[in-house]
Amino acid sequence: MTVAANVRDFLAGLTVSLDPVERFRAAIGVPDPFQVEILRSDPANDPQDAMLCCVASRQIGKSTAIAALAWDDATRGKTVLIACPSLRQSTELLRRVVEFKNADPFAPKVVRQVQTEIETMNGGRIISIPATDNARGMTCDTLILDEAAFHEDEAITALLPMRRSTGRTLMISTPNGRQGFFWEVFSEKKARIIFARSVDSNRPDVLSKVEYDRRFMADFRFRQEHLCEFLSGNGTQLISWDTLSRATDNTEKALVL
Repeated sequence: MTVAANVRDFLAGLTVSLDPVERFRAAIGVPDPFQVEILRSDPANDPQDAMLCCVASRQIGKSTAIAALAWDDATRGKTVLIACPSLRQSTELLRRVVEFKNADPFAPKVVRQVQTEIETMNGGRIISIPATDNARGMTCDTLILDEAAFHEDEAITALLPMRRSTGRTLMISTPNGRQGFFWEVFSEKKARIIFARSVDSNRPDVLSKVEYDRRFMADFRFRQEHLCEFLSGNGTQLISWDTLSRATDNTEKALVL
């Protein structure tokens, strides 16, 4: 049976509107597993998704995941607030959102675009700002804290109440020692934890970068940047990766006494 092109386009657009992962595929290709996990998070289906803590290596696709999540939410008429440690980073992240939007064949029309904000014709908004404790007064459906481990605690405290009760918060960052709000949420398991380690990737470009950095980077820096270890000042890890892996291993049988 032959399906008319306009029918195929309609069905493809419907699929994309129902699944952010399909929008990702249509725009730029196959997402990594951690990106799928972030994109399909939904507090309406799982209350634990109201707070996501993604511990990620650098250059693993964090900005792409943020751009995809922010843009998909905006296409659904939601308001997304992205907070970064600096103005330069917030501006760059909004550029990544624009790049994703331009690659999306099913993108709704943008009616307003300035240095810090994008607004779609259906009322969706994406606002990207530097995180400070003066960033008050806005309300959002999705709050994204980029490089959250490098935010001041006071700024995070000011930003968190901006999320609507039905919305979600995504904190995504490379570790920055055993300190601050990001470390506290991770270590006390106050959120759904997602790992995105470069050493676990199957992408040749990522693995090539890992091996390069392994050769030339100090061990302390490599463990933090690529192994996603939370290290103290002398490079000692409080919770080893193996311990964390075993703690989340669902294949172990219960101990019967």
